[in-house]
Amino acid sequence: MELPNSKMLKHDEKDTRDRISELSDDVLVKILSFLPSEEAVLKTSFLSHRWKQLWESLPVSFNFDGLMPVRYGAYAKSFEDSNDYMRMKAEDGERERCKFVGWVNDVLIAHQGSTIDEFRVRFYLDCDSQTYIDKWIEIAMKKKVKKLELDFLLAYPFSRLSYCLPQQPFCGIEFLSSLCLKYVNASDHVMEWILSNCPMLENLHIEGSPLLRHPKVSGSSLRLKHLHISRGYDVRSVEISAPNLVSFEYHWVERRFTLHIMHAPKLTELYYSSHFDSIDNHVSSLSNYLPQLVTLSLNMQLPLQILEFPTCTNLRHLSCKGVIRPRRRLFTLRSLIEASPFLHKFTLEITNYNKIKNKLRKVRKVAEGPPHKYLKELEVKGFLGQPMEAKFVAYLLKSAIKLEKIVIHIDFSDHKRFYSKEFAETTLQMAHELARQLMEYRPEAELVLL
Repeated sequence: MELPNSKMLKHDEKDTRDRISELSDDVLVKILSFLPSEEAVLKTSFLSHRWKQLWESLPVSFNFDGLMPVRYGAYAKSFEDSNDYMRMKAEDGERERCKFVGWVNDVLIAHQGSTIDEFRVRFYLDCDSQTYIDKWIEIAMKKKVKKLELDFLLAYPFSRLSYCLPQQPFCGIEFLSSLCLKYVNASDHVMEWILSNCPMLENLHIEGSPLLRHPKVSGSSLRLKHLHISRGYDVRSVEISAPNLVSFEYHWVERRFTLHIMHAPKLTELYYSSHFDSIDNHVSSLSNYLPQLVTLSLNMQLPLQILEFPTCTNLRHLSCKGVIRPRRRLFTLRSLIEASPFLHKFTLEITNYNKIKNKLRKVRKVAEGPPHKYLKELEVKGFLGQPMEAKFVAYLLKSAIKLEKIVIHIDFSDHKRFYSKEFAETTLQMAHELARQLMEYRPEAELVLL
C-alpha cells in the first residue's frame, strides 16, 4: 500500500487527529521519563487528565540548581556559574535569586504526585533563606523523599549567612535513605538527631559545616552504610560505632584530629585526605580494621613515618596521592605496598614540587622488594620522569611479577608557569622515552601512555 503524496492532499483531507493520545500508557510513560522532572511538572500541568495521572505515577527526581545555566520555567536564563554570580551587582544577584526561588515554588505547587524520590537544591543563601528552605524540606518530607541534598554556597567568602537544619519531626522523615548537607550548619547535636530520627538512612554526607566538632556515629540499630565528612575545619575527633558501615570518607581537614573506630565489622572502604595530618597518626586506631579493608585511598603529605605497616590481608585497591618536596621520599610508601600481599591495583598520583630536570637518565640500582604475585595493574599520574619518580616506578615494575598493564599519565600542566614552552616540550619527550625504557623491567605487560 502506497502512502499518499502530501502535496496532493487537500487541506480538509489532512489528518488532524491527536496521534500522541492514541499511544499506549507504556509509551507515554517512556516519553515523560526523558523530561527533567522540574520542567515536566510545569509543562504537563495543563495537559489532559490522562497525562497528569501518568506523570504522577512516575518516580520524580527534582534537581534545582541555581548555579547552572538552566531556565526557571518561564523565567530568564540563570547565571552561568558561581564566578558569574560573584561578578554580579547585589541587586542583580538578588533578582536572580528571587527568580530561582519562584521557580522552585511553582514546581512544588504544580507537582500533584504523592511521592518524590530525590530532592536536590543548590544556590546562594540570602537573609530570607531559612523560611522558604524549611518549607521546601517539609513538602519533600511529606512526599516521602528518599534522597535529600542541600548545597548552600556562600556568595561571598566572609559572609556570615548560613542555613540551620530544623530539628523537628517532619512527617515522612522516616523514609529518608540518603542525606547530603553541604555548607549547612550541622552541629554534633544535629548529626546525632539525624541519625536517631532517620531509621532508613544509609548514606550521610556532611561537608563544610562550621559547627561540627566531635561528631559521633553510634547506634546498634543504625543502617548507615556510607559516611562522608569533609571540610570540617574545626573537627577535633570522630567516633564511629556503626554495625553496617561499609565506607568512610574523611577529606580536607585543616587540623589534626583523633579517630575512634569502636565497632565497624563491615568496613571495607576507607578514603582519607589531609595536608595537615598523616594516616600515620591513625594507624593504631585502625589496626583492627586494616586487615578487612578492600579499598584504601590516601591523599596526604609524604613521607610516611611508619616503617612497618600492619598487614592488609584483604586490600585489593590502593590509591595514593602524594606531594613530593625536597627530602620527602616516595619510597616511604613501600611499607604500605609490601603490607598488602593480595593487592590487585595500585594507583599513584604525584605532585612534584622539586626543581624539574629534563635530561634523560637511565635508572640504576633499582630497589629490591618482595615479589607481588597478585598485582595486575599499575596507574601513575603526574609522571615527569624525575629521578625519584623513575626509581619508584622501576621498583613497582620489578616487584609486580604478574603485572598485566601499566597506565602512565604524563602531565606538565602544574609547572607551565615556571618553565618555558621549549623546556616543557623537552621534558614531556624525555618522560615518554623514559617510560618506555622502564618497561624493560616488565616487557610482557601492556604500556599505555596518556
